[in-house]
Formats: sequence, C-alpha cells, structure tokens
Amino acid sequence: MDCLILQVATTELTVAHFGVTRGATELIGAASIELNGERTLAEAIGGVAEKIVGSPRVVLCLSPALFAQRSITLPFNDMRKVREVLPAHLQGECAMPIDELSLGVMAAGTGRFLALWALKRDIGEAISRFRDAGLEPQVITALPFAYGELPGIPADCFVCDGTILALIRGGKLSYFRTFNTTPTGPMIAATLAALELSGGELPTRLCLIGAAAVTMAPDSLPLAAEVVAVPTDLGKLFKNEETFQQLAGHYAVARACFAGRLPDFRQGEHAWTAGDAKLRRKLVLTGLLATGIMVLLLAQEGLKYRAVTTDLAAVNKSIAAMYREIFPTRSKAVDEVAEIKGEIKKLSGVESTGSYLDVLKIVAEAKGNTINGLYEAEYEGRTIRIKGDARSNQAVNEFKAALMPLMASVELGEVKSRPDGMVGFTLTGTMKETNK
Repeated sequence: MDCLILQVATTELTVAHFGVTRGATELIGAASIELNGERTLAEAIGGVAEKIVGSPRVVLCLSPALFAQRSITLPFNDMRKVREVLPAHLQGECAMPIDELSLGVMAAGTGRFLALWALKRDIGEAISRFRDAGLEPQVITALPFAYGELPGIPADCFVCDGTILALIRGGKLSYFRTFNTTPTGPMIAATLAALELSGGELPTRLCLIGAAAVTMAPDSLPLAAEVVAVPTDLGKLFKNEETFQQLAGHYAVARACFAGRLPDFRQGEHAWTAGDAKLRRKLVLTGLLATGIMVLLLAQEGLKYRAVTTDLAAVNKSIAAMYREIFPTRSKAVDEVAEIKGEIKKLSGVESTGSYLDVLKIVAEAKGNTINGLYEAEYEGRTIRIKGDARSNQAVNEFKAALMPLMASVELGEVKSRPDGMVGFTLTGTMKETNK
C-alpha cells in the first residue's frame, strides 16, 4: 500500500510518500514546501498533485490543536462496539452537541480508550481546501495519533516533537498536549504534575524527536531526556539523522494507517466516497462487459441451435423422401423416421437362422425372370412373408417350386389378376434349419 502523508503547519507543508508492506517500508519521496507570500497552500497542494505517481492513499495530518480528548473506560475491548457507544458515552461530556462533532477513538490499554473529537466544520473546511486544490484526502488525522508507532522509542515514555507532549503507555497513545510555542522545562513539569493528580504511575523517560531534538536542551527538562536516534534496521530507509528527525512522525502515520490503528475523522457526511464511486464505475464497466460476453455467447449458441435444427429438418426431409422410395405402395406413415429405424434394425439384426439380407439373397436368386418384382418382405424368426408381381399364375407356381428345396415349407397365398394381365401374389415360407 502507498501512503502520501501531508502535514500542514503555519509556514510549511511537509509531504512524505511511503510504500508500506507487512515486512518493510520504502520511502518513495519527501519534500518540505515553504508557505509564504509567494507560494500559497493551494499552490503547494496543486504542485504536489501534479507530481503524484500512481494512486496512493492520501492522509492529511491536521494540527493537533483542532482535536480534543478524553480518557474513557469501558467493560469491553471490541473497537466496533466502542465506536457504536462512543456518541452516547460522550453525550454531556463535550461542550458542543455531538451532532456537530466528528468522533474518533484509540485503544489505550485493556478496557481503556482515548476518545478524540473535532468540529465537523473544521474537517469540512480542510477537505474543501485540498479538494479545490486538486488533492482530496482520503484520511484525516493528526500526527501525534500515530506516535505509538514511532521507531526507536520505549513502550512507556513521553514523546516531545517541539509542539506536542505525548504520553505513551504500553506502546499506545494515552494523552497528548499541544503547545503554542516550544515547551520549556517548567511547562512540561506543570503538565506532569497535572497528570500525577489524575492517578497512575508516569514514565520517567522523555524522548525528543523532530524539532525538539534540535531546539530543546535535555538538561533543562524535568525528566531524563534523550534524542531518539535512527534505529539500525531503518538506516537504509532514512539515510541520515536529519531525514529521520523530519520524517519519523510521518513514518509512524504510514505504519499506523497500514495496520488500521490510525483514527480517521472522515466520517458521516464527510466520509470518503470518491473511491467508492470509482469502484462502482469499474463494477458497472465490468458488468457491461460481462453482459456483452453473455449476449455474444447466447447469440452463438442460438446460431448453433438454429443450424442444428435446420440440419435435422433436412435429414428428416431426406428420410421422408427415402421412405417413399423404399415403400412406394405404403400410405404416408405417421413417423417415417421411426419406421425406417425399425426396418434398419431388422436388416442389421442377426438371428440364429441367418441375417435378413442372406434370406433376401436366396429369394432373389430363386425368383428368376418371370417375377416382375418383390415390393414387400417381412422376416420374423424363421418365417418370411413376400409380396410381389408376376407375369402369370404359372410364373408364381414356378417361383414357389424354386423356393421349396430351400425352405422347410412354402405356402402360396391369394393370387390376384390385374387388368394388364399381370398378377399380384403373397407367399409365406419357413426357412430350413440347415440354412442357419
């Protein structure tokens, strides 16, 4: 995930672009842009927007002075439930109506949470200012909210960056105070005294980072103070001490954002929707493409079905024509295809007495030249029934006599004379066992 961290101060805009993964963080680029009469904030934002490569998550860090806080205790640790009950829990605790506030919450220990809020109008103004300049933030937060992720600090300590004093307990932010000027020893001592009155044991170490590492003298502070140095494993990331002091807070914001522990004040009416709209457009395009593919597939299958239907109709028509040629004297059948299949089964079936074609061959050899034609033959078991035309009754008797040596029995059926002198006859015979 790429994170573009923007920190707005009175006289400068600090930008840091990080590539964050589970195991490593890469510093892609960073810059500090001075804001003065020659360059306004809008111009600085526009310049940053023009140089962005890719689609990083834009995180805007506002001044911590815009946020208020309260430590609360709840009987559960589920952050989803905490966010649900937070508005009711803070009702009456805030000077402003809850409806006018944008709320956030951070875990500060088992059952302990740091509730945060800011005015919705301040959040809306920040969004509008950056959107109009061409760089709308997706996440709005403040730098100290990620100080629990600062590299090189102990789990329990105070952190001072020159304008903020933050209390870290168990690696989590528990309290912060904003100063209008660089805090002095007495100012920090007064803050520590107020925290002691609230109860709980306080850390005895003070870590200086950022501007505090340069402007504050450790000897003048009421706690054992030390400048946070670049951790060994991050030496390649920050290159030098100066870069580390300038970007350590931004690094912490990127890590907290990746881990999902960074409070986001783009909520409700100010919620980030541009990404959802972009996703919806992509889904609509994907849906249209999928629909187009389905239409093409259905059209292709429809063409195949039409071709198959046409081929079947042509085959049925051919079978009907063949039926009329094979059985010219039969009346039109209800199902020519079924009858043709039945006749084919008779022709292809092999019985114990020999095949149908062998029997027909015997009959054809015996009929001689006096039989004009055999137009129907039925063969079932060992019995054959024949219908045909002959030149005369004598020709029929000769055909019967020719078949008798080949069959076990031959019976001549009805013989009908025709006006043209020809005769129609039927003949039934039983094949001999020797012809099996």
